[in-house]
Amino acid sequence: MAPGGIRDKWTQLQARFGKGRVENVAIILLIGLASLTVRILIHYDFDSSALLYVGIPYLISLAISLIRPAARNQSRLDQYLDHSMTALTVFLASSIVLFEGFVCVLFFMPIYFIGVSITFFVHSFFGSDEGGGSSTFVHVFPLLVAAASLEGTTESLSVERLSHAEVSKTTSLNIGQIKSNIAQPFDLQKDRHWLISIFPMPYRIDAGSLKAGDVHRVYTQYDRWFWTNTHHGELQLQIAEVEENRIRTRILHDTTFFSTYLTTLGTEITFTEIGPESTRVTLRIDYRRNLDPAWYFHPLQTYAVSRMAEFLIDEVMIRDQN
Repeated sequence: MAPGGIRDKWTQLQARFGKGRVENVAIILLIGLASLTVRILIHYDFDSSALLYVGIPYLISLAISLIRPAARNQSRLDQYLDHSMTALTVFLASSIVLFEGFVCVLFFMPIYFIGVSITFFVHSFFGSDEGGGSSTFVHVFPLLVAAASLEGTTESLSVERLSHAEVSKTTSLNIGQIKSNIAQPFDLQKDRHWLISIFPMPYRIDAGSLKAGDVHRVYTQYDRWFWTNTHHGELQLQIAEVEENRIRTRILHDTTFFSTYLTTLGTEITFTEIGPESTRVTLRIDYRRNLDPAWYFHPLQTYAVSRMAEFLIDEVMIRDQN
């Protein structure tokens, strides 16, 4: 059926049952369809690909434009606000149906609204007479979205996933004092950068010595909806190599909530004496990005891991003694 025919049928339904009632029912159906589509992507292991993070926002925005077309007597800003509020309703309701955790919701929301907003403005400015009526671009745009949505569906369609974050800090402590701090018990339930404060910190850490071969265990608990739907995880970190100026670790096992977003491969701590009472501590964290598209998740994860590295240096290695 041609778009004009769909619009005619839609107008007839609204005239028969009432505009508001028909639109509300359609939005409820859209919430259910969006939830079902995401569940299918999860079942076929496509939930970490751009199909979810690029394709779904586009389809939802397109559906909203058909269900609740912009009123001609509204300003462009009011049209966008109405469109965005409907998109937010679909997003939050779908998240509740899927029982997603608040961390997933927070990280999905920015790219979701990027996709919704771009779709709205493309159809608003290029698909209408008021916007110039450049229908060619409107027809090409879905093809661009489809191509972008394929990122991460296969390894050949993925951007390089291996990455690292490296942070250095200078302290008045010597190397021996820093190593002593690392070997002592520590508490990570402290104030930290707002981005990493979203994630739950370990509630228990079983750490041995700094001898090569020792395995340290970190236990986390994440209540997806504040007090329920709890995820328990464990990270096993092995001391792989210990030298005078370097400590290297590798991850043996990781079922923490962090592993949903990235796979931590290991760390390397180096100590450089730069003066009689000055040591530079450098922490490098190697990881593998698990989510696509890379243009969104790579800088976000690099920034988050860097803030985590800063936090570990401050609270574990030099313990704010500068």
